[in-house]
Amino acid sequence: MAQKEDKKRISIGQIEDVIANAPGIFYLNDIAAKLNGADDSELLNRLEKLIDGDDNYFHTPDWECELKMHFFCRTPFAVTPDKWEINEGVLFPANRLTPFLSEDVFPSDAELIFDGEELPKREITMPFGEALHYLTLIGHEQVVDYLEADSDANWGISSHLSPTTLVTMTVFDCSELFEELSFKEGDSFILQLTDPDTGEFEINYRPAEERSEEARDKWIADYEKAMTRVIEQFRDYLEISQQIHWAFYYGGEELASTAASVEEFVADCDSIEMHTRGDHTVFALAGSGDGYVAEEKESLPDGFGISAGETDDFGLMLKEVGSPLTPEEIDGFILDNCAARDLNFDHFFARAFPHGQLSYADEAQEAIFLNFLEERFEDLTGNYNRLLDEAKAPLRTTLMELVEEKLEHHNSEEHSHGHCHCHDIDALFVRIDGVLKQLNSEGFDPSEGEVEQIQTLIEEFADRLDELTE
Repeated sequence: MAQKEDKKRISIGQIEDVIANAPGIFYLNDIAAKLNGADDSELLNRLEKLIDGDDNYFHTPDWECELKMHFFCRTPFAVTPDKWEINEGVLFPANRLTPFLSEDVFPSDAELIFDGEELPKREITMPFGEALHYLTLIGHEQVVDYLEADSDANWGISSHLSPTTLVTMTVFDCSELFEELSFKEGDSFILQLTDPDTGEFEINYRPAEERSEEARDKWIADYEKAMTRVIEQFRDYLEISQQIHWAFYYGGEELASTAASVEEFVADCDSIEMHTRGDHTVFALAGSGDGYVAEEKESLPDGFGISAGETDDFGLMLKEVGSPLTPEEIDGFILDNCAARDLNFDHFFARAFPHGQLSYADEAQEAIFLNFLEERFEDLTGNYNRLLDEAKAPLRTTLMELVEEKLEHHNSEEHSHGHCHCHDIDALFVRIDGVLKQLNSEGFDPSEGEVEQIQTLIEEFADRLDELTE
């Protein structure tokens, strides 16, 4: 008897076409059925990996899936301006809007519509130590990138950043609106996304008298429960803004009352804290380990003095010494050299830092910085598994070519004068680094379809970078 002919493998393109035409909320079983694979466990497994790895979707344990922007178009949230903002007549966008925006929309490019009128914007300049309060919920490691993308006046601040450094930020000008509403501390705005592509939100006013203490406390407790679930499920994988929007998804209808805001949750919740995890900050359960505290200086290696510069966070150290690279891109260069069988540290260093001297705060910072690089190089080269990296290495190589283009652009005259699409380039490399982080992970073993999908995505990245640097 002749063997049954193998079923033709459904391409990633076919899968993406069906998902793209799915309703805002759908089940993976329905997607599989439309692909004529309702009983195909291998196809369902591919679909699960595809959705799980795509930051554009939420999903439940039984794989009810929803576009994140679709979810936020039907989910309002509260914003509570603080006393300083009310007195100054401003509203800072970064903390408030980042979790609810498409990655293609920068927070200060979003639009707030009140009673059919668009709120105006203006720039405000203030000491970095005061501005940081309005930036912490985008993630500690993202702050300098955000500031540099927000205003040309902030270019190069990483080389001299201190609490007194003046930074310029775009804010919503609410002076007339606050006056019209007699807005006071405790009042809130209720926001709802109406146009995900442009980042447009409708806003409504809710006075403090309509916000009962009981309802406020219940909202914070419900959000705490949802955030705890996020922390336990994802550990330290997500960025803070992602943790925030997943908590809204898990909280569901319980949070629809908009009785409190995320900033009120942060201020009032004692069981969840901001912690450092490697090169980024996350929400974590209180008492779960390394809190948001710098390592004791007495534990530095022998011969290392106390530095006036950053020494605890490698991502911040890179910015402070004048490099546009991220820790993921450093690992990418090392692993790419491993794939090319080049295990020479000096070759790696020249590739990652090709344009002259780095701006160390002092000799102690230089020693710590170089020591970290050497240890990271030894760790990755010493544990490199060529067989497991075989499928990922060509993809990473192409991405590192894009990173090298970023380095050249960063050193160009066009960039130094601010006459470029730096805001858009920064946004693009957030996406590129997300893919690079996946490729650098030892636990990621892509299927043939996933390799094809990533190849297509990288081609899109390259085309977009060409457009922005022409």
